[in-house]
Amino acid sequence: MGAEEHRKKAPKKFKFAVITVSDTASRGEKEDASGKFLVEALKESGNENVHYTIVPDEKLAIIKAVIESIEKGADVIVTTGGTGITSRDVTIESIRTLFDKELVGFGEVFRLRSYEEIGTAVVLTRATAGIIRSDGRAIVVFCLPGSLNAVKTGVEIIKREAYHVLKHARE
Repeated sequence: MGAEEHRKKAPKKFKFAVITVSDTASRGEKEDASGKFLVEALKESGNENVHYTIVPDEKLAIIKAVIESIEKGADVIVTTGGTGITSRDVTIESIRTLFDKELVGFGEVFRLRSYEEIGTAVVLTRATAGIIRSDGRAIVVFCLPGSLNAVKTGVEIIKREAYHVLKHARE
């Protein structure tokens, strides 16, 4: 069975959470344009938002937000921020430890599409995705950079493939 046949058998909607990782936004010093955009873009596709939060670039705060999202029933979790290479960028290190399977292809496609927009600066992003298994459930997590342009690029990939990924993750 090919990818198109799989997509036809995939769920038609999902419950999702958005976690913004940002020291400045968590302190109220900056608006969270990227997180708000993600919530609206995924709701427009007919999906249900079950959790939205802003946390600082701190490992335990990020992990806690992921766990809260799972407890609130999220099938898909999208993070924005903390995927760069500064000492404060710890989203990937925090969440990767929770993955049962990593979907490196997501990051590869994201970087390919981003390269067309920003060129070789794309090497600075560590965007990735993975599957977390918990209580018989499979939760898909996508980790995006914090910039609004990056989120706009990433959400298009997510809207195309999240349903397909969920189908296989649940098997």
